[in-house]
Parts: sequence; C-alpha cells; structure tokens
Amino acid sequence: MRIERLGPQHAQQLLAGQDEALAAEIIGRSWTPETLDAFLARTALWRADGPFREFAAVAAGAPVPTLLGGGGLALLGPGLERGEAALTYWVLRAHRSRGHGRRLAAALVDIARADARIDHLVLRIAPDNEASKAVAGALGARGTGIEERHPADVHRRVQRWVLDLRAERPGT
Repeated sequence: MRIERLGPQHAQQLLAGQDEALAAEIIGRSWTPETLDAFLARTALWRADGPFREFAAVAAGAPVPTLLGGGGLALLGPGLERGEAALTYWVLRAHRSRGHGRRLAAALVDIARADARIDHLVLRIAPDNEASKAVAGALGARGTGIEERHPADVHRRVQRWVLDLRAERPGT
C-alpha cells in the first residue's frame, strides 16, 4: 500500500466504490460527481503541511492504480484543541476485511507523529462501527467514554477516541 495525496485521479474509483456505510461516515450522504469534484478542487489547494490533509491509499505494485481507501488529518475543527488533530480513515467496500484499514490508519499515524504540532489524535467513531473500533484499538487509541455530535451530521452521535503521540516521540 502506498499513501499519496487524494486528488482528481481518485474520483472515479471513489464514486464507484462508495456504499451507504462509507457515505454515512464521510459526509453523511453519497458523493455525486459534482460534490466530489468540488471537494477535490479544494483539497488541491491545501498545502502538504497545512492544517487539512487528505490522503489516498493505493495498492502498491498493481498493474493499474487501485484505490483501496483513504483518510485525513485535520488540525482545526469543532472540538479540537491546540495539539490535537482529527484522524479519519475509510476503506472502499470491495477492499474491506483484508487489513487495509489497519495499515492505512497506521501510515496516517506515522505522518501525524512526524508533525510536531500534533500531540494527540482524535478519532470519532460511530457506536456501531466495530471494525473502526478494532482499528483504533490496534493503533493504541483509547475510548474516552465521551459521545459527541458527528462532524458531518448533526443527527448522529459518535464516540471520541484519543491516541497520545507524545510518549512515542524521542525526548518527550
């Protein structure tokens, strides 16, 4: 698996591979070609070291680039304090239950760990998303027992998980 910036080259596979579960987790509804194009146009303007970063996980060594999933890091947003970043990750339906989520999330944690601005990762997980909880637990994140509003849907609740990166940095 290789991690790269999410961009227009991923749009077709993301549109074809999304399902209701993915739509609910990402933005609360399915992407349309227009809404996805608008989002990808915005992400193209983001700096590689900026406060918002979106990534694609692509199968390494595949004869044709295959989008497996993606995720992001956001240093700004509701409920985030200085030193915190929201960590998101998702896997397209056809590629689930193969360990891609764990590898993807671990790669994003490595990116976050290299950013001195980030001390804690905040993961917001739907109460019934056992696969995401398993990924979070494998990363070392812990549930806080706090429920909050889903960032993309005011009618849904999520559980707040936190991963402390400070203990894993040299000199801290």
